[in-house]
Amino acid sequence: MTAIPVEANFSELLQKPTDTVARMQETPRKGITLHRRGDDEDLYLTTAARAAQVTEVVDSTTRMFVALMKSDPKAVDMLTRVFPEAFPWVRFLPEAAVREFLVEFMETAQAASDLGTVGPLAPVIASWKSTAEIYSDPELRAKLLEPVEGDFGPVEPPAVDAD
Repeated sequence: MTAIPVEANFSELLQKPTDTVARMQETPRKGITLHRRGDDEDLYLTTAARAAQVTEVVDSTTRMFVALMKSDPKAVDMLTRVFPEAFPWVRFLPEAAVREFLVEFMETAQAASDLGTVGPLAPVIASWKSTAEIYSDPELRAKLLEPVEGDFGPVEPPAVDAD
């Protein structure tokens, strides 16, 4: 059974902080989604203890799977076979690509965990999902594999983020 998410407008938190936080703490997830106006991204508010628990679980689970993969080559085979349970769209990828995705996912998860963030995993998942989408559409895949002739001119270097 999935818990029903608790939601509120950000203005509700500002106007009734005690009531809003009390609603958050009454939920099993100890969190509340705060909707903001316009194009501003919604926020998720949780307790520090809950955030620490989630971080610890993700970190320890990641380390366990990486250790398992390093200790037994059969583990990679097994995880490759069960990966479609977590990512059903990998069924469109060749088996070697599923294995490559698994290894990249786990290595990125471990590195991201060391940084205390899961952010770096999102582009890994998105890029492999796009690859699966291409494999799922034979016409698109054929078109993308067609040779390209000609010079399309200079390519601008990517912008450097000043953060």
